[in-house]
Amino acid sequence: MYKNILTEINGRIAVITINRPEFANAINGDTVMEITDAVNTFGKDASVGSVVITGAGKHFSAGGDINRFKMLIETEQFLQTENIANADRMASAIRNCSKPVIAMINGVATGAGLSLALACDFRIVSPSSKMSMGFVNMGLPGDTGSIYFLVRLLGVSAAEHMMMLGEMYRGEDLLKMGLATMMTEEGKLSEETMAFAAKLAEKSASAIAAQKRMVNKYFFGNELEAFYLDEQAEMTAASRLPDFKEATYAFLEKRKPKFQDR
Repeated sequence: MYKNILTEINGRIAVITINRPEFANAINGDTVMEITDAVNTFGKDASVGSVVITGAGKHFSAGGDINRFKMLIETEQFLQTENIANADRMASAIRNCSKPVIAMINGVATGAGLSLALACDFRIVSPSSKMSMGFVNMGLPGDTGSIYFLVRLLGVSAAEHMMMLGEMYRGEDLLKMGLATMMTEEGKLSEETMAFAAKLAEKSASAIAAQKRMVNKYFFGNELEAFYLDEQAEMTAASRLPDFKEATYAFLEKRKPKFQDR
């Protein structure tokens, strides 16, 4: 049914696996649409009590598809509003899903991969898990509501520290700063995440759905929709600036980018 993700149901737990391990599970437009569809489908399935999102192989997701970025630059298409809006709709699908959604962070989650995780209700890591708000390293502000969600989770100061430096954080630090919900023992990420998901799936589905509706209404309401519009404008504008081109080519050439002075 899907080309870029795998889906399965284990008991009352639905699992969505980003299945592009040869590209470190980089998220492209098709992946966004497939995750959105799967989340919406499982949200309507009465047999599902919780949803887990993870990545195949070593990593959760290394972010956007850099080779696609290169193509967009060379063809002067740049980032398009509709594609960014689709990623925002994916985040909204996760927020609006009546079931609790858990990001199981195996390996690295950065850029668009982090954005996906931030939209989830819970983020579970192991000591070796790594997360980075790496957009600034690509000359971009951030997509998929990532800035909004990060500020909600960490507060303005800590969120700005993470987004403006674009540094990588490991499991224990992620737990201390409040970005991770819980940290498992090394080698037990899948086992303990599924156990947590099973606990959630045993709870009252109607009560959890009501809790999510109230959280979304009062903490992720119209303000988030307005944020998406500004985010789309900022992302499309940034993709047309020299820094995005420089960052893309620097990444592919395995060198440090030389951003223009402002």
